[in-house]
Amino acid sequence: MVRTPVRGEPVRVLLIDESVIALHGLKAVLLRCEWIVVAGTACTEAEAFAAMETCRPDVVVLDVRVGCASGISLCRAIRESHPNVGVVFFTDTDDPNILYSAIIAGARGYLLKAASEDALMKGIEAVAIGRAMIDQHLTQTILCWVRERVRTLPHRTVEDCPDEDLRILSRVAAGETNKAIALELHVDQSVIARRLQRIYKRLRVSGRAEAASCFMKSGRELFSGPHHAGRYATSSAGY
Repeated sequence: MVRTPVRGEPVRVLLIDESVIALHGLKAVLLRCEWIVVAGTACTEAEAFAAMETCRPDVVVLDVRVGCASGISLCRAIRESHPNVGVVFFTDTDDPNILYSAIIAGARGYLLKAASEDALMKGIEAVAIGRAMIDQHLTQTILCWVRERVRTLPHRTVEDCPDEDLRILSRVAAGETNKAIALELHVDQSVIARRLQRIYKRLRVSGRAEAASCFMKSGRELFSGPHHAGRYATSSAGY
């Protein structure tokens, strides 16, 4: 977990880049921000490890290449040895594979060097308080990953739901409100609301109408007959 700086306390930043010119330019930009302290700079992996111990940064800003070393490997090592320090990549590389590797290595920020000064400072601020920041030009890449992940997730059906969820779904499909369902099952309304959110997520539906439709289309014969009646009996079990 990245350490959240105390309110009013400056954010200590360590800059790591193989280019001295790039370091000087970056340092000049950050020095214009009153809440950022440039705690140190490093051009090599060895200098970076030494600076981590002496500079005690809150946030590290580095490139994907640091001399002969990999910035990705350096990020991973920093996060393992200093889990309270946030890492922001500041690089020219927009390769999706590098972005993916950076995130897996523990980076909380990834900004392109074409980003504005304001975007860089907002990225450092976000990471300093435990949030994440990805360059706006890479948003489409992230969205593609999310869509692909959702597409490949195993589809859950109503039949996969536990009995207590089926009791709720049967009442939703019958048009009952959360209040009515709660009274019938002898639980608080908030319990039903939370349970429904879990059901929506399980079935990958957006809301009540879709959940009810899934229930009705799930194969009524599966839920009919005396041997299935118990699945819909009024009960507070499991809540």
